Amino acid sequence: MSGASLKRGAITLTAANMLDFGLQFLMPIALVRLLPTSAFADYRLAWLAIGTAMAIAPFALPRSLFYFLPRHEGQARAPFVHQTLLLLLFSGACAGLALGPWNPLLPDSLRAMHSAAWFMPAFLTLWVAANLIEFLPNARGDVAGQAKTIVALAVLRVLMVGAAAWSGRADVVFGALVAYAAIKVALVLLHIGRHYGWRVFPLQMPALRTQLVYCVPFGLASALFLLRGQADQWVAAAMFPAAVFAAFSIGAVIMPVVALVRNSVSNAIAPRLSALESNKDQAGMLRLNQRANLASAFVLLPTLMLTAVLAVHIVTVVYTDKYLLAADVMRINCLALLGVAVEVSTLTVVLNQGRFLLAADACLLLVSLAAGVTGALLFGVPGAALGNVLTLAAGNAFSFWRVARVTGVPLRRLQQWGALLRILAACLGAGALAALLDAADLVRAALPEAVLIGAAFALAYAALLKLVGVLPEARALFLAPAPAAASPSSTKHD
Repeated sequence: MSGASLKRGAITLTAANMLDFGLQFLMPIALVRLLPTSAFADYRLAWLAIGTAMAIAPFALPRSLFYFLPRHEGQARAPFVHQTLLLLLFSGACAGLALGPWNPLLPDSLRAMHSAAWFMPAFLTLWVAANLIEFLPNARGDVAGQAKTIVALAVLRVLMVGAAAWSGRADVVFGALVAYAAIKVALVLLHIGRHYGWRVFPLQMPALRTQLVYCVPFGLASALFLLRGQADQWVAAAMFPAAVFAAFSIGAVIMPVVALVRNSVSNAIAPRLSALESNKDQAGMLRLNQRANLASAFVLLPTLMLTAVLAVHIVTVVYTDKYLLAADVMRINCLALLGVAVEVSTLTVVLNQGRFLLAADACLLLVSLAAGVTGALLFGVPGAALGNVLTLAAGNAFSFWRVARVTGVPLRRLQQWGALLRILAACLGAGALAALLDAADLVRAALPEAVLIGAAFALAYAALLKLVGVLPEARALFLAPAPAAASPSSTKHD
């Protein structure tokens, strides 16, 4: 794939995932108005449990297809796809049983959730395997098909869940989610049958062992990383009432925004990174990661800054003033996410550093839980989010150190730090102006004031990007055909 093709792929997937996120963002807005407070709290608690299952049950199997499929041709790819589906169905069933109300380790609020006895086993058995459809087209190089699938499924989900929410009952919404998961599984089966056939058995044990050896360290590390990101929500669910947890979870809504941008870019470049690594092209890998981080920084840094300024407006307009407690949590999460706006985690995967990630994330999970509990005791509900601030930044720093050591490239040359710092400076300047406008309280109504502040921020950000000299780089990344970047200095091959 050329640089221009990779850029189009990244932009296409990001746009599709942004639309998906936008539509999913609308669902809680509707549900908070259509469901009683107790039913909405059940819905948020259910998604906390589902998110935890999705941190563990996939076990890096879907993403491993980005590694194995580019290295094989034709029917040699089929065993990896077939065994991935079988393992996901099994792990999903186990996750559903583990998160049922009979588990005494779960918080009381989650065990008391209405309809949990049937919903978790039924939904998770399907859902873990269903999400394979979000990887399969891209893993075989069909980025456009992947984007179309994401958009179509996002629209279908909103329609199904939205219609169910009119009943005002959480159990009806859960039933719609189970039906939606079944539709996604059907699409997975159709895709596999069309492209890989159905000769599943007997399993090819060498291929299975190879895939498991690759996945085990990354699966454990990914699970620990995602659990670390959810530790604050589990602390809030265990230490505060369900309605308070619902507000806390709203404050974490910015987390998926960053995740979808990062994951879209990572998924678009992962097959190319894998191919470069197999050809021992370390310089090409680093160039690709640098450009991906620059593109992400142009989008993520201003998003986090503006969200922090407008947190009260966002909660008031989107979720009503009943959940204003979420504003402070949202600001803390914006600070935490600054620690991963620029990352090299994709490189650690390609460089097969799963064992290092496993050890680092195991330690940081404990730190996150301890910091969350301490913060909640000292500062109340917003303090439960402090664990994210510490551990996201520390985990990313560890990854940078490890990649620098493995590649032999000095940390100061691992990224285009000068350009990244200038982008951050532009964001800080625009954020200061936005904060002054917010404090001036020029408009009483929350929505018009938020629009005014957002417009002023956007204009100031663009002007400051030009002032600090990085606007041409933004145009090159997003508008012009991707140029061949210079090789990082002092890059050496192992």
